[in-house]
Amino acid sequence: MERMLSGLVCKLALICAFPISLLGQSTADVIQARLVGKPLYLRGLWKEDKLHFDSRGKLRGNSQTLPFTLSGIDITKVDLEPKGLVLEGQRVGIKFERSAPQRVPLLENSKWHDHEEQMHVEIDAPPGADYTSALEAIFTGDLADFIPSLPIAWQNYANKNLQPNSPPSSPATEQPPSPPGVRRVGGGVSPPRRISGAEPKYNDYALATKITGTCYIFMVVDEKGKPSQFSIVRPLGIGLDEQALIAVQQYVFEPAMEGGKPVPAAINVAVNFATF
Repeated sequence: MERMLSGLVCKLALICAFPISLLGQSTADVIQARLVGKPLYLRGLWKEDKLHFDSRGKLRGNSQTLPFTLSGIDITKVDLEPKGLVLEGQRVGIKFERSAPQRVPLLENSKWHDHEEQMHVEIDAPPGADYTSALEAIFTGDLADFIPSLPIAWQNYANKNLQPNSPPSSPATEQPPSPPGVRRVGGGVSPPRRISGAEPKYNDYALATKITGTCYIFMVVDEKGKPSQFSIVRPLGIGLDEQALIAVQQYVFEPAMEGGKPVPAAINVAVNFATF
């Protein structure tokens, strides 16, 4: 009896010892089901198309970053090797249609023709072959995860529109709350008039993908005609909102007037991307 109990204890010990590591293993089928065909984004906003991560999901080497609207990826192939995981895919951007984010496959501008921008991702094999933590560190499927790290110009829009179950966005003409002392145009307050400023520039992705449209940006124009306190009211996406912000920061205005005196005023400015 003691010998039987001893053998049973040994078997139970073996059963308990192996599932702990085996349950954490990531098979090629499991990883494929998790990644392929899913709307994913690179948490680190990495610009490079060839990325190598360690087993914890930390980037090896360096990479510049891009706006979050250029950081999507569609995984198309999963290759699980003994030394690590190899993923192939395509870079994807976000274009906003009536403020709803739409995923757009990005094209790469070359001398000969525009082609889909391919991505290659390698992840070193972790102990126990469990890639769960690494994949969670590298990818997200939720745009809301970007909100805490977005620039201040995005915060008002993102908190209203990128949260889960966000209601439909307000019209592009609706402004965020104005700071104390800042006038609204109308009712005796004449609008600021732009007298100089730079035109917005396309980025390579928008050029190749032939994106057109209008980005609306809220700003406060002070008594000297200098704009500040920028906030994206209605984005266009594909990195063009950042290009619009660069342009409007260089605008110079004649200030708003009230009773014959210059006053600070809040306005929305339409920045058009209509020609290539």
